Amino acid sequence: MVAERVAFIAPNRPAPKGEEMEKFGRADKVTRTATWFPRISLGVDYICHLCELAAILAREYPSPLSDRVLATLFKDPSAAERLEMSPIYLAGCILLVSNGVIRQWCYDTLGTFFTFQLALFKEHKLVTSGPYAIVRHPSYTSLVMGRLGLALVQVFPGSYLHESGLLETRSVAILVGLWELWIIAIVVEVITKRVPREDGVLRQEFGRQWDEWAKTTPYKLIPYVY
Repeated sequence: MVAERVAFIAPNRPAPKGEEMEKFGRADKVTRTATWFPRISLGVDYICHLCELAAILAREYPSPLSDRVLATLFKDPSAAERLEMSPIYLAGCILLVSNGVIRQWCYDTLGTFFTFQLALFKEHKLVTSGPYAIVRHPSYTSLVMGRLGLALVQVFPGSYLHESGLLETRSVAILVGLWELWIIAIVVEVITKRVPREDGVLRQEFGRQWDEWAKTTPYKLIPYVY
């Protein structure tokens, strides 16, 4: 939960509208939703985690209160026995923690230049150190890791959402499906549109300095892959 908060809550105030943002053209999904979507997403994730924690505690410490908790959280209270830290769940946890660590590294390296909106400030500098010496867009690498990690810990067998029976309710299944589609749409837009747009604006702004950086750091998101 700590890693998720680090990754999904902006470290700085939103970039001011005006000249700094106009260089990137029309605002993309991330920019348009940056002030509210991460907090809603974090709230949804926390609810899932807290329900899972409550279910595990109720399962491990039987009592009349525990029985009521399990009856509230599950269609079939005995399904709480299937909650487990499977290899898939563990992989998701590793991705989430790695996401938080990488994102904090990006925050520390960029400082006040890091915003969820596409923006260039008057005093902007091209930062090529830290994680930006490994790939040019490490914060987006961590975004993909974090979203994949959440999917692994929330919807696969052994997770609360999967075992609770909630997904057997059509309306809940539709909402979860739409939510995941929205997340996928954001990730796809980041990879296919935002990354090239950032590179284009930074290259135009910093010229030869960006070209030299692109030569020494040729990969956008994944070293030796992309």
